Amino acid sequence: MKKVYKVLLAEDDDSSAKLLIHTLERYNFQVVHVADGMAGLTKIRNQTFDLVISDIMMPYLDGLSFVEKGKDFLKNTPVIMLTSVGDKDQIVRAAQSRVSAYLLKPITTASLMEKIQAVLMLGPDMIVDKKTLPYVIKVVELSISEILIELTGVPSKKGAEEIYEKFHHYLAGRSSFTNLRININTEFFYENSSLQALDDLIGKIVKSTNIRANFVFINSDYFAETVIDLAKYSNLTAINIISK
Repeated sequence: MKKVYKVLLAEDDDSSAKLLIHTLERYNFQVVHVADGMAGLTKIRNQTFDLVISDIMMPYLDGLSFVEKGKDFLKNTPVIMLTSVGDKDQIVRAAQSRVSAYLLKPITTASLMEKIQAVLMLGPDMIVDKKTLPYVIKVVELSISEILIELTGVPSKKGAEEIYEKFHHYLAGRSSFTNLRININTEFFYENSSLQALDDLIGKIVKSTNIRANFVFINSDYFAETVIDLAKYSNLTAINIISK
């Protein structure tokens, strides 16, 4: 599985932020959004990021001041600065603030991805386009008491609801199933909310069927490849996770 890159986006314009988030999350990027430089400082003090993308003109603390004040926390984190103003003084200041790249608005997907690949030194094979990984849910009866859910591709943000609806429809009122196996391709985890979706799904299944948590088995190589803190996922901690 290719890496999911964590991006801090500091942008006060709501429509611009939504467009950037939509663009980035089509690929293997997880976006944390703040609307001003002060909020950005709080984030970089408490979290680490692979990349920072920041507008210059923002309330409370502008983008350049945010980068300057946060240099001890950012360290070698690449920074892409966004602006609608082609001011030479700002460009010089940005260079002095160790800004990695500068983009003028309006920003195209091509120019944004080109800059990101350059500052993170990513080859084309390191970028995952989630649209090329269609989401497929398959439900199979293994025996009178055991049922299997197979998940491949990248789910939508409503992943838990989609899986549960198909699972519930397949059951069609049958109550004989007591064991559940869920086989998950690693691609599933390119969706940022996938672990929460799984946790919600297990909660719904345990609550509405005769399947108990200790008879739920999730099988995925993801758990062998990735270090995960499952403490905040109460349902996932109660089941059996199998990884190679």
